[in-house]
Amino acid sequence: MRVTLIYVRQSRHRDYKRTVSPQVQEEGCRALPAVLACDQIELFVDLDKSGKSASKRPDFQRFLARLQQDPPAVVAVYDQSRSFRNTTEALDFFALMERMPQVQVALVHGSFDRSPTGEFSYTTLAAAHTLERKMVAAKMRDTVRYRAAQGAMVGQVPAGYRRDRESGEVTTDEDVAPIIRSIFEEYATGRYGVRGLAHRLNVEGVHVPSMRGEWKGDTVAQLLANVAYIGKTYSGRRRQRRGELIEARWPALIEREVWDAVQHQLSLRRRSGGRSHASGARHYVFGKLLRCACGRKLHANTVSGVAYYRCAGSDATNPCRTLVRESALLSWADELFEALDDLQPDEFADEVQRQLEAGQTVRSPGALAQLDATLERLGKRFEWGHIDEAAYQAEWNRLQALRAEFTTPEASTQAPIVLDDVLVAWREADAQGRRELLGTLFDELDVQSGRIVGYRPRRDHEVEVARMMDRLFERRTDERGCATVGREGVEPPQLSRRFYRLRGTS
Repeated sequence: MRVTLIYVRQSRHRDYKRTVSPQVQEEGCRALPAVLACDQIELFVDLDKSGKSASKRPDFQRFLARLQQDPPAVVAVYDQSRSFRNTTEALDFFALMERMPQVQVALVHGSFDRSPTGEFSYTTLAAAHTLERKMVAAKMRDTVRYRAAQGAMVGQVPAGYRRDRESGEVTTDEDVAPIIRSIFEEYATGRYGVRGLAHRLNVEGVHVPSMRGEWKGDTVAQLLANVAYIGKTYSGRRRQRRGELIEARWPALIEREVWDAVQHQLSLRRRSGGRSHASGARHYVFGKLLRCACGRKLHANTVSGVAYYRCAGSDATNPCRTLVRESALLSWADELFEALDDLQPDEFADEVQRQLEAGQTVRSPGALAQLDATLERLGKRFEWGHIDEAAYQAEWNRLQALRAEFTTPEASTQAPIVLDDVLVAWREADAQGRRELLGTLFDELDVQSGRIVGYRPRRDHEVEVARMMDRLFERRTDERGCATVGREGVEPPQLSRRFYRLRGTS
């Protein structure tokens, strides 16, 4: 049985405005003598697809796969430009056809010849089609820039507007405009974030014609930041906000007072990562401190008044989708500051204070001795099998680099961490104050299975923080039964184990 594969493509397919329509291409191919002599026809069609790149044409990819898996008798296209407007890809196809001499290539306009002369003609036409595409693209870009600079709407029309097919004039879509206005008004109240508002719209079944799928937080955020709704545009590109902000040639959909209120709420959220209040922005105790076991930062958000930290992992093949309540992590911090409140300043802190009073640098022989002790403990941990070779080498390199910094004469002076009344400060502080307290100790906290399992010391206090945490580990171990730690079948104290795990810097 003889089979024909027909390929049809059109760059800009519009039902109301066609050039060489897909139907004309298909009918022309079906009328070819070589096609009429076949018993079966398989049709592949790409609409609204440029000839610039074959990889972005799904039906062409299926066409190629079918051609190579089970070669047909005939391959038919309307003309050479329908298959390619890219010289490199056109020549790759010619080379493929040279390896498949049993397949006849039939064109409605033009011809396909595998001879040297035919290859020259094919290559010349391919280069001409590529040149034509690039010149048309350049003219279109210039036209778009000119129209944008004149305040015309270029590109996709936002929901709430419609464009007349004949004149191109953009007017308000009175069927959709009330939905857009209500979204702006709801967000301006400050009761919802973009995710909360998206969830509400999905629950209520609210849709606009241009939507594909459900509302998402990003969709709502982009809508709320679109200057087109106040009758403005950019002289360059509106969506990328390039150029100057100018008056647009279409009516405003949103009143300026509502727009300003919405932008204020968006600004508060960008700074705080949470719901805004009348007295200011929402703050999170662990804001921008947490890192998931998968390696990504956890992002703070509020759902129904409850603070969460989540790891979307949307760029992963198997996203972890970790979600941790803030309240579940607070017990760890409570226990930490209770332990720190019992920890008296050690010799290192006393030495720091004496040197500050004397106007000397804190990077002292005492600090070097502390670093040397830390290096020694690191070696023991590696020998005991508590860390693997890669972790040991990374931490050893970091500590050696830090030790080199301590020996430089230009090292700067810094104040020690003050532990006095730290528990009282923690208990009485609001969310922002608690975040600042944690920030004096840590640059990062590792989260796994809903618990904090490791930390990275604050960079400008990392030696002191590491020393305090080591002392805390030693003290809590002694208090809870140091003799039992490491025995078979006996778990070491959970607090000590979590505090002692150091996350290496990268």
